Amino acid sequence: MKKNLSVLAGVLFLWVTFWAVPMSFGSQTKPAMKPSPAEAPAPLPGSLDAYFPPKAKEPVFLLRMLGMAAPMSGIIVDLMEKEPQNAMGNFEKFRARYLDVSKLVPEWTRDYSLGPVDDLGRALKTGNQDAVMKAFAQVDGVCLKCHLENMARVQQKYHWGNFYAIKTKDPITQEAIDGTKLMQYLDSSLTGISVDLAEGQPENARRQLQAFKMRFQTLKTVCEECHGAAPRKYYVDESVQTMISGLEQALGGPSPDSKKADSLVQGIGMESCFKCHLVHVPAAFAQFPRAGLKNK
Repeated sequence: MKKNLSVLAGVLFLWVTFWAVPMSFGSQTKPAMKPSPAEAPAPLPGSLDAYFPPKAKEPVFLLRMLGMAAPMSGIIVDLMEKEPQNAMGNFEKFRARYLDVSKLVPEWTRDYSLGPVDDLGRALKTGNQDAVMKAFAQVDGVCLKCHLENMARVQQKYHWGNFYAIKTKDPITQEAIDGTKLMQYLDSSLTGISVDLAEGQPENARRQLQAFKMRFQTLKTVCEECHGAAPRKYYVDESVQTMISGLEQALGGPSPDSKKADSLVQGIGMESCFKCHLVHVPAAFAQFPRAGLKNK
């Protein structure tokens, strides 16, 4: 029992420090814990706001990045299909779009190093596959460095709902609270079950359980503020499989329907790949072996 209590206490500590907001106990308030200046990441450039809703009608920056990524991947596709001229054509498209994207956010322009890109162009002209792949890896490293530093934060700011804007009513106290406070109350109710049992107060533990169940139902309702009331869907469900089947049909026959195929490719990319990446990329980047990056 003592071991369980220490684990639960650790969970409570993590919730409080992770969300970095005050917790009130009667008339006393504990100040939020803040990272030191050396630990705090630099804020995202304000100029980035112009390329995402609500200031922009569509996620311009994202679309430009995807437009740059397509010919970059096309280089490898063409090389594998032994089409060096097409590979060079995709390189020229990539280089032009790389320069275009580099100018969107002035604060990031210096991060778009042109040397590795030009090295890739020269390697492609030689036809030496080893040189090409080495140069391609250098360009990929430029992209990766920026993605590791910024992609998750950009996704969290412009593509995730604002957790801190959530407002609801606590079913126990009837007070108006935000999502952070609800999480803290949920944790308090759950931890309270074990605390009260350890203190020989089973009735209090049962009350904590009832409070937890009621707050958990509130949490399910709160989720709809970002996700909507529709049933939860996953990224490999029937709707995506239908798009894949439709793509197969669009490409079948003697005359493929290119317009339909492009639409379905975009649909799969947005509904399956992109939405899944929004969930998993931050965690994946957090686990990335950053120490090894310095040696690449």
